[in-house]
Parts: sequence; C-alpha cells; structure tokens
Amino acid sequence: MKLLFELLPLIVWVALWTAGGWLLAASVFCLRRNETAMVGVSIGLGVEVWLANLLAHRLPIVTASWLSAGLVLLAGIAAEARAGVALPGLRGKERDGQTRFSWGQWLVLAGLTLLFTLIGRGLGIFDDYQNLPTISLMATGDVPPHFALNPSLNFGYHYFLLLFSAQLMRLGSMFSWTALDVARGLLLALPLMLAGLWGYRLTRNQLAAALTAAVLAFAGGARWLLLLLPQPVLAYISDNIKLIGSASTSAPSLAAAMLTFWKIDGAGPVPFPFAFYTGINQPYVMAYTGIAGSGILILLVLLLLAGRTRGPAGWLVFFVLMSALALANEIAFLLLAFGSVIVAIASLIRHRSWKLPRDLLRWFGVLIASGMVAAVQGGLMTEMIRGWLMVSGGQSGYFDTSLSFVWPPALVSAHLGSLSVANPAQLIAALVEIGPIVLVTPLVLVWGVKSFRLGRWYEASLIAASAAALVALFIQFKGPLFTAWPRLLGAWFLTGAVYSVPLLWAWARGRSGRQAAAGVVVLAACLSGLILFGIQFLAIQRPVLATFLTPLDARISREYWNKLDPEALVFDPVVFRAPTVFGRFTDSSPSWYARDPGWQSLAAAPDPRAIHAAGFDYMYFDKDYWDNLSAAQQAALSASCIRQVAQVDGIHSEQDYSKDFRRLIDISACK
Repeated sequence: MKLLFELLPLIVWVALWTAGGWLLAASVFCLRRNETAMVGVSIGLGVEVWLANLLAHRLPIVTASWLSAGLVLLAGIAAEARAGVALPGLRGKERDGQTRFSWGQWLVLAGLTLLFTLIGRGLGIFDDYQNLPTISLMATGDVPPHFALNPSLNFGYHYFLLLFSAQLMRLGSMFSWTALDVARGLLLALPLMLAGLWGYRLTRNQLAAALTAAVLAFAGGARWLLLLLPQPVLAYISDNIKLIGSASTSAPSLAAAMLTFWKIDGAGPVPFPFAFYTGINQPYVMAYTGIAGSGILILLVLLLLAGRTRGPAGWLVFFVLMSALALANEIAFLLLAFGSVIVAIASLIRHRSWKLPRDLLRWFGVLIASGMVAAVQGGLMTEMIRGWLMVSGGQSGYFDTSLSFVWPPALVSAHLGSLSVANPAQLIAALVEIGPIVLVTPLVLVWGVKSFRLGRWYEASLIAASAAALVALFIQFKGPLFTAWPRLLGAWFLTGAVYSVPLLWAWARGRSGRQAAAGVVVLAACLSGLILFGIQFLAIQRPVLATFLTPLDARISREYWNKLDPEALVFDPVVFRAPTVFGRFTDSSPSWYARDPGWQSLAAAPDPRAIHAAGFDYMYFDKDYWDNLSAAQQAALSASCIRQVAQVDGIHSEQDYSKDFRRLIDISACK
C-alpha cells in the first residue's frame, strides 16, 4: 500500500502525457487504427520531456514535470476538440485517425519494458559512472546539467534519457539507478513497437512486422566472422590492429581477444565474448547507455508521422519532436539535416528550378526552427555551438568538440581504433565491425529514390543521411569524443535495420533462392545480438546497483539525498559516489577518467582543514578508505571540529560478506 501511494504521483503524471500524446496522434495525424496508441505514447513522451527541459531552466524540476505533462494533455484536448476525434469509447462513432484499444500492443509493450528493465538491473555496463551522478543532480534541479565532478563546467550531453530518468526519480520516489533502469526499459521497448508498426505498414504481414522489430533489436556487427579465417590470416589482421579502450585491457592483441571475454566493468554473471561485440555497429539490445533508444524512438515516430499531418498542428508536433531529437541524439539530428540538404539539392536539379515543393519547404522550416532551439535548449549541440563561438581559449563545457581531417580515409572502432581503408587488414576488420546488414543498402537506396520521386521527403532525407558514412571516412572528433565517431554511421545502420525485412520480403517473395539468401543475411546480421541477448538474460537473477555503489550507499541515500546544504561540495575518495548518493557536486576531476593532482594529494593524506579550505563541506567514505589511513590521519578525521552526520554499518554486498560501513561527516567547522 505504501509503494502504491509513493507511485501514485508517477502514475498520474504518466497518464497525463500518455493521454495527451494519444489525443494528438489521433487528431492531427492520419494514422491507421493499429498505430495510434504506440505513436501517441511516443509523441506524449517526446513532447513532455522537451517541454520539461525548457521549463526546468527556470522552474523547479517537479513543477516543470507536472506543468509539461499538463500542457501535453491540454494540447491533446484542444486538438481533439478542433478535429472532433475522440479516444475509443468517448464517442459512439469511430472516425479516421481513431484507434481501438489494443490490449495486445499494450501487453507487449509492458512485457518488453519489464524485460529490459530487469536486464538493466543486473548490468552496470557502459556509462553508469556518468549517468547516475548526472541523473541525481538533475533531479535536484540542475538542468541543463553541470559536470558532476567539476561544477564549473557545463556537461553538454544528449541528456533526453537522463532528464526522463530524473523525472521518474522525483515523481516516483526512486533511487537514481532504479529510475535509469525503468527509463531505459521503456525507451528500449517503445522503438521496437514502432519498428513493428512500420514493418506492418509496408508489408501488411504480422510475421514481417515481428521480424522487422527483431532485426532492429539484434542486428549488428559480425566480428565473429574473423574466426572463420585461416589462423595466419587472422594473425596478419591482428598485427595491423592496435586495441584501444576496454579492448586493450581484454587481451594483448586482436587474435588473442577473439578467444576470450570482453573485460568491462558491470557485466553480468557471465561476461560477454569479445568476438560477438563490435566497436562500430553494436546490437540495439546492448544499448544500456545514456542514450538507449531515445534517438531511434524519435526518428521512428517521425517516420510513421511523415506525410500524414492534418494541418499546422501536425507541423508543430514535428518541430517539437525534431527539437527533442537534438536533445536525445544531436548526431542523428545533424545527419537528418544533412540528408535533407541532399534531398533539396536533388529536387532543385530534378525540376531545374529554384523553387522547392511546398511540403519540402515546410520540412526545412521545421529543421531551421528546431535547429535554432537546439542552439540554446541545452545538450551537446548547445555546447558545440557555444564552443565554436568562443573566441578565447577557455573551455566552458566538458567535451572538446573540435574536428580533425583524416587522410587516408578511415573508420573509427571503439575497440580497434582508427581503421584505414587503404590498409587491407584494417579494411577487413572494419567491414566485419560494420556487419552484413548493410548489404541491403542497394535496396534501401532504390526505396529512397522512390520516396524522393513520390515526395516522401522525410523518408528520402533519412535514407540520404546514410551518405554521411562518406563524411565519417574523412573527419574525426578529437579528445574524449574520438570513440563516439561511429555514431555518424547511425543513419546507415538504422535504415538498414528498419527497411531490411520489408524490402527483402518484397524482393524475395515467391523465389526460394532469394528467400534463402535473405535468410542468411538476416541471420548473420543478428547472430551476435542473439548471443549477447542470451547472456544478458542471466543478469536478471543478480541485480546490482552500480559498480561503485552497495546497499549501504542506498541506505544513506534514502535518508540524505538532496538534504545537505544546496551549495555544499562533498569530498569522496570514490568520486562518482557522493553526487549519486546525495545529489551534491564534488570537485575532483577535469574529466570522468582523470583526477586533479591537488585532489589526489588530499585523498592520499586527508586533513579536514585543508579539505575544507579547498571548498568541501562534507566528507563521505567507507571502511576500506578508513582502514588504509594512518592513526594520525584517522585522529584528524575525528577532531573536535568534525560532526558525524550519519553512519551505517553492514556487509559490503551480497557477493562480499566482509564488514563495511559508510560515514558522512561535516567538516565545515574545520578552519
């Protein structure tokens, strides 16, 4: 009963923007009956998060969340009143755009959301060290976010998912790690539902619809194909590859890594085989990142809405969703804009006129307006523009967004580094990292030309955006964003995934040879994803908080999250922990991966007076840290100026039954 009472505000909040989005989908777009529900909840989510982001710049996040959800509902009611379209059961007669309530769709969505959430509870992979502190701080009202380990820096990040998680945290009285798991669960499930709807729209076949969703879920690279090569050939390729990042800690060479596991923090009970992951085209089911499926969600809902607007209100929804896309995945936004420019140029050439078709002009108006908003709404695009406009050599944001020209052309793998197309061994490695799903590219390009001729401008732009793969060959990010460069190929991989089944379905219909070839391509593309997904299942039975958190931290967080002085800094030898547990900044690092030398000196020889002089008001530490201090250092942390705020004792974790504690002390009186 207590849990239901705590979740009631969250349930009401979700109901508000879901109903509003559903009404918008039914009233301002011409959708099929089976599409309105899933498209509606996607619209409601996208519009609500975008509005909440803008409102939270000036209002408390809880107020911004309720106000944005209410505005979505009011917009839906106003659109419904204008169009005379109602939700099922509200009026006796169905009209175009209306939908029957499909229990099947909602049950599948709920089941997928639960499944991805449970898997996420058992995995702490990828960027939880940055996601959880940022969510915790955003839930206190730090929107747009600052860098958790150095509050003087803006943390320009695609934080759509993190803001949604922060809203769940506040309205559902959740821990940040629970909110992130739930948010990722929904944002991984919804795009699969939309992909299925898209597959059905093109084929009118339920099996093809399910296969379209499955290919999106599992298609990825095929590094395992290297295992089919003769050993001398694999050794030759390996000698031309220098492993980077987590791959370099997994094995000394590519050949050795192919026979072992991928060493990454936060994996489940069984580690992932290195041969079945990739540094360029990762399977969708592995998207337990700070983006998850947020960018794909918006791209797919736009795909289902394109060409089906009923008036200016539909274009307004397009504008909001495009602005939200810039907040969810700025690279996807820029790729789509790039593809739209290609389409516009092709239209001018085709018609031999400077006049563009009316709908294409409207689409460009949406792009320009959303680009202007993206420049100021927060996120990585805002920081990129701010960085480009800075005339001084200073840095106000966390990321270095400067670019470098590359010759000879190369592709970047997050595991295998820069792979030159002029080097045969590296080119082979790049091709298997990309995977066989791109073999459908000719069919996709033919469909793109057809879409262009029929005036389906969004589809044509999305497919044209695949041409950005050529740009990725010549330009790369510098600094920490270097391994993020494969995302520039995202449009290529996405179009391959969502169009492959419908187009192969038509191409192979009635021809057994083509059906066999299509089956081989799809199976080869999905094999890695299926194996990785099977390994993920084992993580359901061993939930974790994060690699740097234990249940003791959860007990402290339950009592003291957002309770310390708002401007307080917390000193913690585990730098990601205090911002997550308390929702308060620390000041330890220029990046997530490096520590400030002055901070390191304080951590090695803690003196509460020196630590307070450095700007910290509290210290938070565990038994391991305490036991490694000298008797004099322990005495200094027990001086008369110290006030112990809280301490919890217990075992370290369910896997480690050693004694442990967490202690929070106030050092503000140590002068």
